Amino acid sequence: MSLLRWCGWLLTVTLAVAGSVGCASLPDRGRIEIPQSRAIVPSPETRLGATAQTAIVRSSSSSAFKLLPLSGAAYETRIELTTQAERSLDLQTFVLHGDASGGILLRSLRDAAVRGVRIRILVDDLHTDTAEALLSDLAAFERVEVRLVNPFVRLRGSRTAKLLSSLDDLSRVNHRMHNKVFIADNALAVFGGRNVGDEYFLRAEDGNFLDLDVLTAGDAVLRLSDSFDTYWNSEFAWPIDAVVAPRGSRAARRRNFDVATAPLVLAPVPPPPERLFRFGTAPAELRSGVLVLVGADAEVVSDPVDKLEGSRVGDRAGTVRAAVGDAGRAARYEVYVVSPYFIPGRVGIESLRLNRRNSVRLRLLTNSLAATDEPAVHAGYVAFRRELLELGMEIHELSPSLAREGLRLGRFAPSALHIKAIFFDRNRMFLGSMNLDGRSEQYNTEVGVMIRSAELTAELLSVLDFDWVSYRVELGPDGNTQWVGRRDGRVVVLDGEPEAGLMRRLTSRLLGLLLPDDWL
Repeated sequence: MSLLRWCGWLLTVTLAVAGSVGCASLPDRGRIEIPQSRAIVPSPETRLGATAQTAIVRSSSSSAFKLLPLSGAAYETRIELTTQAERSLDLQTFVLHGDASGGILLRSLRDAAVRGVRIRILVDDLHTDTAEALLSDLAAFERVEVRLVNPFVRLRGSRTAKLLSSLDDLSRVNHRMHNKVFIADNALAVFGGRNVGDEYFLRAEDGNFLDLDVLTAGDAVLRLSDSFDTYWNSEFAWPIDAVVAPRGSRAARRRNFDVATAPLVLAPVPPPPERLFRFGTAPAELRSGVLVLVGADAEVVSDPVDKLEGSRVGDRAGTVRAAVGDAGRAARYEVYVVSPYFIPGRVGIESLRLNRRNSVRLRLLTNSLAATDEPAVHAGYVAFRRELLELGMEIHELSPSLAREGLRLGRFAPSALHIKAIFFDRNRMFLGSMNLDGRSEQYNTEVGVMIRSAELTAELLSVLDFDWVSYRVELGPDGNTQWVGRRDGRVVVLDGEPEAGLMRRLTSRLLGLLLPDDWL
């Protein structure tokens, strides 16, 4: 059977399965009470409000920031914010797993709700299968609301089941909310690339991500809250009880949650390299009430919420990708992209050509095929890689084995890059949730902050000194692609995708052929 006919057969079977489970659809919103709500007004009378106000005054700026590249400190910062919050906590995320990291954070949110804090949790529904019961039961507590974005309405047992039972509804479910924001008392916020789950905090034994968050105070928090409210009150956010059948009475659900989360314990994280110790101070600073932030001019950029219905496919206007593209074209001497997935597309290639005509240095740090968790996306990147090299872009691809050894990840499995950062002329950078690929551009919604600060840029560039745990990709003397790295103190030159076995290479190519470029 040809590949094309096999795909057609699979689609036919899948649609039959979808039909066999009923023509399920979302309920009529007019029949459901979905209250509107907005962020509280921040107050210096709260502990976090006072901490934030003092930090802003000391920074002499309207917004201020602290980098959170260390996984342990990034998680502990979330817990500390939850512990100190007095009025509200807003969590928006693409992935929330029901593992130790996810469950303990939800348990901390429950504790906050019990002491009188309003909790709003907004989660994209694609990856909720392992946390569905926890989220449903948590919603039974007073002052807790949980909403799912673009929920699936048929088979909900796994991500695969959700997707296969919804192939006839792709025009809706192919659009996902990829935003990541955590806001405490509308005074302090965390944003960046991390979802909620063990692998985002170096606590999984079967694969981890090297990632980045940023803690912020000031005007940037208010703008992030505005973005959260827009999504929270949109037609795409559904109360979890309207999608997931409650398991018993509210009292029973609360007991279920307590029982499920009581035994959860976090695995220890490996100690960071000594040069990064200074980036782990945020939790202690929050406990002391003296938060040291770097002041900077900043602009929050967030995708229009109607992107979730497909209104922005083929139209960049007003999107995060458009803002980043404008900044790239305005660069004068350097653009440095750090992205786990990089598919520039024809528009991106033309922008890079403009940069090169203006003598702008182009640099890229991304995942190697061996490191990536998305081999199909890597195939999309490979389609442009040679052209990028011919443009003169300096490309480094992260080595999972070198990263594990060089970054002292100990027993933890090889890690993939998950940081989303773009630097412009070493005095301006974009940090947020957006990957530079077709999916982030066309189908997913994103949020981030454009920060103008030479000091913060220099700090983050020092963290991202990954050349020594990555391969430099070059065009060799014969014109073919080669990978140059260092092992055991000596330079090695490879003529094939390093550390990637035959099956992984074949899988990447096959999936790259099957999926449309802008889905990757």
